[in-house]
Amino acid sequence: MSTDEPQPTTARARGERSGPQRPAGTVRRGVAIAVAIATLIIGGVIGYFAGGGPDAPTELQVVTNLPAVTVTVPAAGQ
Repeated sequence: MSTDEPQPTTARARGERSGPQRPAGTVRRGVAIAVAIATLIIGGVIGYFAGGGPDAPTELQVVTNLPAVTVTVPAAGQ
């Protein structure tokens, strides 16, 4: 018979952290998804108010006065 005490077999019994070990500085997937969704919502709210908010025009018209230019190019070989 051995006189040595049995060694603990689980990580918790050895004093180690249980669960998956992540390298330092990495972000959990759930946190990244939450940040992405919050960013999209905030962007939508900003776009809503930038477009006029509740007083936005029902019909948007863009009027520009651009000069018409006609260019004639002779065919090659003449």
